[in-house]
Amino acid sequence: MLPAGDENLKILVVVAHPHDVCHMGGTCAHHVDRGDSVSVVAITGGQRTHNEELADELRKPSDQRDRNVIHGSQEEYAKRKTEEFARACAVFGVTDVTVLPFSDHPLEATEDVVSALADILYVVRPQMILTHAPYTLPDRRFHYAWVNDHTAAGIAVQKALNHVSIPDTKLGRAPHRVAAIYYTGIDYGFHEVDVCIDISDQVQKRIKAEELFESQGHTTEFAIKRIESSAGFQGWKAGTGYAETFIRGYREISRCLSVTKENLLLAGSSHEERMRWITGESAHGDKAEEVHRRRE
Repeated sequence: MLPAGDENLKILVVVAHPHDVCHMGGTCAHHVDRGDSVSVVAITGGQRTHNEELADELRKPSDQRDRNVIHGSQEEYAKRKTEEFARACAVFGVTDVTVLPFSDHPLEATEDVVSALADILYVVRPQMILTHAPYTLPDRRFHYAWVNDHTAAGIAVQKALNHVSIPDTKLGRAPHRVAAIYYTGIDYGFHEVDVCIDISDQVQKRIKAEELFESQGHTTEFAIKRIESSAGFQGWKAGTGYAETFIRGYREISRCLSVTKENLLLAGSSHEERMRWITGESAHGDKAEEVHRRRE
């Protein structure tokens, strides 16, 4: 028996580093609001990534460096990021949060990483996964000759999915397959994305989540700039206020072609309504609730 289309979903989000969840946070919040179960896993604690305080200290002459910063524990830094990660997830309503004990920069899709992810897949048994694309990212029409942490995370997820797709004869665990995978489009050009999620109602939460990563030197001003230049740009290209973008990992199978409620509303709106749609839900405006009610 196939599940009903409106049945609540189990969604697993797998990211390379704690901060990466921010790029999918608004989408996660929407799914939590509709009653879906969302679990988030960071494969690493980000011990070696974005330690800007250490990097800045090492730029100073050796006799001017703060020895406490220079000799600070990577584990302590990772602990700070883990705490920020849990608080950022909570901003979007996600409380099932896990950080795996693997090192980053470089992250490698080792047997241990794949096995740990497979164990989580067996427990959560999600229908949908949000993660990084398992492809090297293009730069000026070229492709990197190496795999970065995000790509390695996507590869590890794919290997784990292959692992759990066959019966586990050793532990007697039933096989599992997911129905859909979405790769975050943050690293790709807009022309490459398949899906744009309107997160105009989540802008303040996105800013708050970015602010929480103080270990990476984030400030309110930086958080606002980041959201405006990233989610704001993606939203502008999509014809809405703010958007998170994704690339489908699986082809979508359906008996009929579909159109979303948002696309229907946009197609039937006047120029004035389109302008209100795009600008009425800015990060600093007062019209967000009013425009959102009009859409409903």
